[in-house]
Amino acid sequence: MRGKDMDVERDIEMRPQMVDARAMVVPSLIRVTESAALASARHIGRGESERARAAAATAMLHAFEELGLGGRVVLGPRGDRVLSHGTQIGPGNQPQFDFAVYPVEGASLVAKGLTGANSVLVAVEPDSFPSLPAVWYVEKIVAGPEARGALDLDDPLADNLRRIAFARDARVSDLAIAILDRPRHHDLIEQVRDAGARIILLEEGEIAGALLAASSGTGIDAMVGIGGLQETVIAACAVRCLGGELLARLWPRNDEERVLAGEELGCVYGVSELSPAQVDVAVTGISGGTLLKGAWYGSHGGATESLTMSTRFHTVRRIATRHLRVGEAS
Repeated sequence: MRGKDMDVERDIEMRPQMVDARAMVVPSLIRVTESAALASARHIGRGESERARAAAATAMLHAFEELGLGGRVVLGPRGDRVLSHGTQIGPGNQPQFDFAVYPVEGASLVAKGLTGANSVLVAVEPDSFPSLPAVWYVEKIVAGPEARGALDLDDPLADNLRRIAFARDARVSDLAIAILDRPRHHDLIEQVRDAGARIILLEEGEIAGALLAASSGTGIDAMVGIGGLQETVIAACAVRCLGGELLARLWPRNDEERVLAGEELGCVYGVSELSPAQVDVAVTGISGGTLLKGAWYGSHGGATESLTMSTRFHTVRRIATRHLRVGEAS
C-alpha cells in the first residue's frame, strides 16, 4: 500500500506543475517558432532551401530543449532529419504534448527571397491528433467564420463560392480565392474563373493560405485545392482557433492509396474531425507577406512578428518581438 500511496502523493505534487506548464505552453511555442524563423531568415535569397530548412529545424529543436517542453513530433515535413515523425522532445518527466511542426513552410520562398514563408508549431494533448488513412493528398475548401455550415464539398465549386459571397454580403466577382500554383489545379482554376471570382495563385504555403482565408481583412476570401493531408490537419488546428470553416476529403493518387483509404474514401472531414478540441498554435513570419511581417536583423538585434492562437484560452494574438541577441529568440 505504501508504494501506491507514494504514487498518489507524487501525482498530486505533479498536477500543479502540469497545470502551470499547460498554461504557459502558448508563450513557449512562440519562442520556438521565433527561434526557427530567425535562423531560417539568415538564408533569405541565398538559393539554399535545404540549408534554410535545416537551420530552422535545428533552432526549433534547441528551443524545445531550452524551454523544457516535453513530448513527441507527430506531424511534420516529410524527410526532415531533425524533427522527424516520432522524435521525442525534452525530458520524460515534464508534462507531455504531441506536436505538429513545420520549421519552414515555404523553404523555396526563403531561398528565392520571396514573401510568404513562415514557421508553424501546434501543440495538443497526447494522442489527440486524428488517426487518418496514410493518403498523401486531400481536396479541401477553407473560408472564414461567416461561411460555417454553409459549404458542401459534394456540390459544384460555383455553388460554394456563391454561398461564401452571400455570407460575406458580397458578389462572387468580389471574392479572391487562393489556390496553390500546381498543374493539378488547372481545371479548378478554370472553374473559379468561370464562376466570376478572382484568383490569387500561391507558389507555396498551404497552411498560410488557410490562415489568410479564415481571417478577416487579408484580401483572401477562401482557399480551395488539393493539398497535403498533414498540412491540412495543421491548418485545421489554426482554422479551429479562428472560428473558420474547413472541409476536406481524401484524394488518393493511385489504387494503393484507395485501398488505404478504405471505408473513409469519400468521407468529408470538418474542423472538428481534423483538429483536437484543445489546441495551441504559434506562427512566426520568416520572409514576410500578407499574413505576417518577416524576421529581420539590424545593428541592435532583430525582430519578429507572430500569431498565437488557442482554443484553450479562446484567444488570437499578434505579437511583435524585439530580439536583443541577434539570431536568438529573446
